[in-house]
Amino acid sequence: MNTTMSFRTTSLGETHAFGEAVSELMNPGMTIVLVGGLGAGKTAFTQGVAKGLGIESRVTSPTFTMVATYDVDGRRGIRTLLHADLYRVGSGIEADDLAIGELVEEGAVAMVEWGDVAPDVLGGDQVFVHIETGSEDDERIFHFVDTDDIFNGGLISAAFERWGQS
Repeated sequence: MNTTMSFRTTSLGETHAFGEAVSELMNPGMTIVLVGGLGAGKTAFTQGVAKGLGIESRVTSPTFTMVATYDVDGRRGIRTLLHADLYRVGSGIEADDLAIGELVEEGAVAMVEWGDVAPDVLGGDQVFVHIETGSEDDERIFHFVDTDDIFNGGLISAAFERWGQS
């Protein structure tokens, strides 16, 4: 089944809150592949997810480190949040060297910016989130493509009703 849902935020605070809400639906082994241009809000969304997982550390874009890891307190069985940025990765082989798939298998969840360049090596249950900038400065539109119905369409729809599904 292929579930596609769209949600809109109108401020950085809403984007963070939306990420927090999404974190409540995450389970170990899940990979969220973030797709969007520079400045689309991939890191801001990840900051919200991190907050929802109880991470108090500052979350920044891992463009130069490629993968940042954050310890999670074990809620819902999640031990680690991986935040990866594959913008500088040239091939699937390079992405495979980062071992994201293996780490996800060990009780982690992953947020992978530019992950569409190498989805085959990311592992885990994947949900693609395409982020677009809206007509207003801080407006973002999130398009979730859940090809395996990992989030269960009805559950995510109810959880994010206030953002409005398009």
